Amino acid sequence: MRVSLRNQYSNFLYNLQDTQSRLMDLNMQASSQKRINKPSDDPVGTARVLNYRTSLSSIDQYRSNIDTAKGWLGLADESMIQVSTLLTKLKGLAEQGASGTMTASDREATSYEVRQIFSQLVNLANSRFEGNAIFGGQKFDESAFEEALMVYDQDGNSLGLATGLASRSFVVQFLGAEGTTVPVSGTDCRFSKDGGATWETGTWDADGSLNLGGVSVSFPADYEVELSPESNKLMTKGSWLTVAPTAVYKGDHESQSAVLYSAGSATISALPLGGFEKDVEVRVLGAVGAPGSGGTFQAEYSVDGTTWTTVTVDNIATPVIQTPYGGVQVTGSGNLTGVEFMVKSGSTGVIQMGAAVNAEGRGLFSSDVMARIDNDAPVNIGSGVPIEYSYSTDGGVNWSTGHTAANTGTAADLLVPGGKLVLSGRDGVVQLVKNAQFVIHPQTAAHNVEISAGQYLQLNNVGAEIFGGYYENGTQPVFSDSDVGNNIMVTVGKLVAALENNDQQGCAEALDGLKTGHQYFTTQLASVGARENRLDVADTVLSGLKLNETERMSNVEDADLATLLTELANQQLSYEAVLKSSSMIMKMSLVNYL
Repeated sequence: MRVSLRNQYSNFLYNLQDTQSRLMDLNMQASSQKRINKPSDDPVGTARVLNYRTSLSSIDQYRSNIDTAKGWLGLADESMIQVSTLLTKLKGLAEQGASGTMTASDREATSYEVRQIFSQLVNLANSRFEGNAIFGGQKFDESAFEEALMVYDQDGNSLGLATGLASRSFVVQFLGAEGTTVPVSGTDCRFSKDGGATWETGTWDADGSLNLGGVSVSFPADYEVELSPESNKLMTKGSWLTVAPTAVYKGDHESQSAVLYSAGSATISALPLGGFEKDVEVRVLGAVGAPGSGGTFQAEYSVDGTTWTTVTVDNIATPVIQTPYGGVQVTGSGNLTGVEFMVKSGSTGVIQMGAAVNAEGRGLFSSDVMARIDNDAPVNIGSGVPIEYSYSTDGGVNWSTGHTAANTGTAADLLVPGGKLVLSGRDGVVQLVKNAQFVIHPQTAAHNVEISAGQYLQLNNVGAEIFGGYYENGTQPVFSDSDVGNNIMVTVGKLVAALENNDQQGCAEALDGLKTGHQYFTTQLASVGARENRLDVADTVLSGLKLNETERMSNVEDADLATLLTELANQQLSYEAVLKSSSMIMKMSLVNYL
């Protein structure tokens, strides 16, 4: 059969390109040492390799998170170890101050060291990692603590914070006939900054606050004191105040609180500020305009539902009503006249959109949960018509629909992840309309990072839970209703005051508080150490998992070098043979046969 030159040339090109292509593929594998260099090399294998790479990328991110968390917790561990050392030293100094052998000058000399240690405690509590405050919750930018002055009476009960600056603590005595009890406002008083050696007279400002040489102390309107004569030097007789150093916590907290309204305009809303440890009832007195209308107004609060304390509030754009356990910021367009509400500690606050009823979250919520009313027609709480609703845990991107709640009582419980949303009427407002939304918004001071799939660890700390102090809002110190001895900032401040004022009994009480506080602090330190150990375990597990994933990916993706070199040599011979044979064929002509 005759073979044309055109067919010969086509076959020559095909053979040349085929052997050259296989040679180039093997050459690329030899260069990269990988069997798969493009999807067409092995489509199934490529999919497996991409999955392995995704897994390895996640592992690298988890290990990066662990490295960051180790930095945060390592610094917290080191800072707290230094604090523990300082607390041990303070206990020794307090024990010396409580000794009857120490003189006033000895206590004075000791007070200088204790005051410096107190400042060092505040510095350690403000430790920063890469510019972020590690003890401030999620308020990373500002310092977690700020030095301030606290005021407490002869029984150790807090009267809140004083305003102003003072380089020494001092005591205040209210003067008059022994045993007489009178309202505090305008009472004759004196104060001493050297343990009673010399005295100065206190004065009253126009706003009713007591001026003590540049330090101002405010009192509740109905606060009363027991008088004693100038000859009295014993704090066991009459009313005395002590102004001492402390620290105010400026960071986040985990205390949950919701507001339930009982009277007043439905356009008014209240936002709790601070760490409420108790339920507090609040009501506005008299005829008052809208928030921001200027001037001042009177409000009162009660922590037991029986005893009420009146406070004066500046009617600025967002007035704040101060209570012992936190402030309450009031906003809205309506008048404040007749507004009454309760701040419920332990319940979670709820943000409302399209409704104005009472709402609170009950349960344990780790993040925001949204609930939406789905009834086509408006429904009243308690009407007997079931409430149809949906909820979302991802900010409204995805909704779980088809839920119903019984609606036969004064309050309706809508079950959601983490607990329930409780809805009730607010001063006659009971209607829920379609698409009205509620956001259960918990306090989230913890900053969690993912250290493995679905596993999170808190890398920051809430300073108030470790060091105590006072909240920025409210007059009661942290732990006031549990054990004030846990409050390191308050206890050390009282020790400073006891030493500076030559108070042997005060030193003994501070020593007892330091023992309690140090024991509590040790448990907090153990919590940090436990999280560090967990990081080490997680990092070890991820290291092994990465090795395993890399090996499995290598089995799919990498080339066998010995086999590859053999195939490459064989393919090179094939390519050379094709070149040689093809060139010989193409050179043949009729002359070769003559």
